[in-house]
Formats: sequence, structure tokens, C-alpha cells
Amino acid sequence: MMSPSPPKKRVRPCHVDGCNNWAQKGNKCYKHGAPVRQCCVEGCQRYAQAGQLCITHGGNKKKSGAKLKQCIHGGCSNLAQKGGVCIKHG
Repeated sequence: MMSPSPPKKRVRPCHVDGCNNWAQKGNKCYKHGAPVRQCCVEGCQRYAQAGQLCITHGGNKKKSGAKLKQCIHGGCSNLAQKGGVCIKHG
């Protein structure tokens, strides 16, 4: 016998009349005032993923607990992706 699947998270539409977007915190979509988390890197205006960082600065949900390393290419300040180098130098 198969075990029952976990209950699915209920997603509700935004409470603003005429809006069909999915509600976030506070029963509103991002467009109508749900809180937005921005990347914590100074000057970055992107949305944060995991660890208060955007994807560009290493905020990937799969890597949220991983240490962030810089690219080993001389003078590059980008974050390393695979093999110690960033996407630009990979």
C-alpha cells in the first residue's frame, strides 16, 4: 500500500479586485504590495533567492548553505561556478 502524499500548499489569488496573480505574504501579489526580498550585495537591485542573495551573486536554493568562492582568473571578482572559474571564464 502506498503512503498518502503530503497535502499540497494552497495557492490563492491576490485579494485586489481584478488581479489574477498568485498571492504571496499578506494575501497580495508582488505587484500589489507583497514584501520583496532584494539581494544584500550593495548596489544590486535583483530579487533575493536563498541566503539573501540573487542568483547572480550565488543565491541558488540548491547552494544556500555552500561557501561562496571567487573566480580564480586573475582580477575577476565574479563568483566561481564550476572548476573554480566563473561563467565568463569557464
